[in-house]
Amino acid sequence: MGFIFTIEERCKGCYACIRSCPAKAIKVKEGIAGVMDERCVACGYCINICATGAKQTRSEVDLVRQLLEEPSPVIALLSSSLPAAFPDIRPKQVVSALKKLGFSEVMEAAFGAELVCREYPKILAENPGRPILSSTCPAMVSFIEKFYPELIGNLAPVVSPVIAMGRIIKWQYNPEARVVFIGPCIAKKAETADEMVGGLIDAVLTFPELGEMLGAKGIDPASEEDAELSGPVPSMGRLWPVPGGLLKIAGISTDILSPDIVVAEGIDPAISCLREFVEGRASTKFLDIFFCQGCIDGPAIDNDLSLFERRRVIADYALKQTDPGRTQSDLEKYAGIDLSRRFTDRHTVLPVPDEKEVSRVLGQIDKLGSENQLNCGACGYRSCRELATAVCQGVAEPEMCWPYLVDRLQGTQDELIRIEKMTSLGQMAASIAHEINNPLAGVLVYNKLLSKKLANGTDRKEESLDYLSKMWSEVSRCSRIIRNLLDFARQSEPMLRLVEVNQVIEQVLAMVGHQAQLQNVEVVKEFSPSLPNVMADFDQLQQVFTNLSLNAIQAMSEGGTLTFRTSVENNKVRVDVQDTGCGIPKEHLNKLGTPFFTTKEKGKGVGLGVAVVYGIVERHEGKVSVQSEVGKGTVFTVYLRVNKDEKS
Repeated sequence: MGFIFTIEERCKGCYACIRSCPAKAIKVKEGIAGVMDERCVACGYCINICATGAKQTRSEVDLVRQLLEEPSPVIALLSSSLPAAFPDIRPKQVVSALKKLGFSEVMEAAFGAELVCREYPKILAENPGRPILSSTCPAMVSFIEKFYPELIGNLAPVVSPVIAMGRIIKWQYNPEARVVFIGPCIAKKAETADEMVGGLIDAVLTFPELGEMLGAKGIDPASEEDAELSGPVPSMGRLWPVPGGLLKIAGISTDILSPDIVVAEGIDPAISCLREFVEGRASTKFLDIFFCQGCIDGPAIDNDLSLFERRRVIADYALKQTDPGRTQSDLEKYAGIDLSRRFTDRHTVLPVPDEKEVSRVLGQIDKLGSENQLNCGACGYRSCRELATAVCQGVAEPEMCWPYLVDRLQGTQDELIRIEKMTSLGQMAASIAHEINNPLAGVLVYNKLLSKKLANGTDRKEESLDYLSKMWSEVSRCSRIIRNLLDFARQSEPMLRLVEVNQVIEQVLAMVGHQAQLQNVEVVKEFSPSLPNVMADFDQLQQVFTNLSLNAIQAMSEGGTLTFRTSVENNKVRVDVQDTGCGIPKEHLNKLGTPFFTTKEKGKGVGLGVAVVYGIVERHEGKVSVQSEVGKGTVFTVYLRVNKDEKS
């Protein structure tokens, strides 16, 4: 596993990491944006941009705990960006907290900057005709090694301040000590594992990881007393985290009118400068280059201080702590430390697809024509062609194209709707066949019996009339089923006129009142006396409340209360039909408008009543909602538009 990885279950496929990654080190597979270690430069931009926390850095907290448990002394090496990361805590309080954790000593990495920066004037003097790039930012060094290997020869062949301190400690100060660097940079984790400078720093903690360790031990640095730092003392080296700090420490003068010395900070300016170098368009003699806007903008610094405030904090810290005499003495003491280093060509090449392959992918995502190439960037790539190229290279997927995905989803949705309609039609046809076949079968039986009697000359008038009555009953049943089907599927508009809803309900109750009495159901009317009229088809509205009333009465087989309640809500007439019956299971509520769906026992209903209610109310531009609880009852609520002339 690399130094940055993806927690797959957190990845939501927003592709923000692809947009932010300068190395295009993100590979999407099955919708998950993973990190390609061979291309990653550990800059940490993807971690900061990921809103869901799917991108994480490899923690070395457990390794540091293990080191602290061993007998060898462990030295904490603090980044001089510490005051910008913890502005409310004095650096010496952090020293005390670190010693409580178990560190034997605490030193500043800034002294390494004092040594390293003095090498740069020498390098510039020795290479008058060759432009020099600073080699202090590990993310930038890695980027050059992997993507601009032709510039490796321009990198200053000198270690970073942290590696310089590692050599001081391991080669001279205390070879038995273990060294843990603590700072704002994720790329430092990768740098300390580089075979060219490896074995000097045993572990790297980011500032948040330090906070995690302190919190686990219940140590609050803000409540600690001051404790002194150990080791060689820096002076202006504490300005290292600030852009331009190297020039100040090294004593390299800059003139705004001269292009010889340039400081490039941030991804876009830095990469633009590298491109100019490669293309031979740069006349700069020395380029001090950072992926971030200095170490005070490292990915592992998380507070509300502006960059301006962070610069000020670091400058104040450097000026207050300066002891030039002691610094000079330490510089002489460690002057013999070898600060040189070499770099490695780690160039990684993705296959370059031909135009035919790219066109094939563009055609697949409906972007073959330039007029269809929106270049919206939703996929994380700058253009549709760039995405198509990445798909050919195996690091992206066609589904990353948002317009293409929306079109596919729309097509899939339309197909699902079509399938659902066909399924519903099939179910309806089967239900109709079943419901009509039974009474027709009965008619045929009675017809045969009656024909047989007539053929035999049997003249039993009462028995023949009984057969005819049963046939009439079964044919009437067929007629009712067909009528309900027609009501459900009726496409004609309702015959609208002004209707008093209370009057409609009164007529319905007059018809079903007798059945309610037989069922031992009490009818309660809670009518609003000032109910406005609605534009509706009186007969269809009557059918709505008749169906709801009968369903409610049938749901109260052992008696109960049927309540009709009318009111006005948001310029709509609201009618609640409430029963105290058996209730409807939750899983059945969303099926109530489906034809032939019923919760009644066989022979008690065919499942068209509620479907008819939904159909009629929808044609009246109204709405039906239902609430139910098993064992407690059901409330159907019908909303109807108020006649516009009667709105208040």
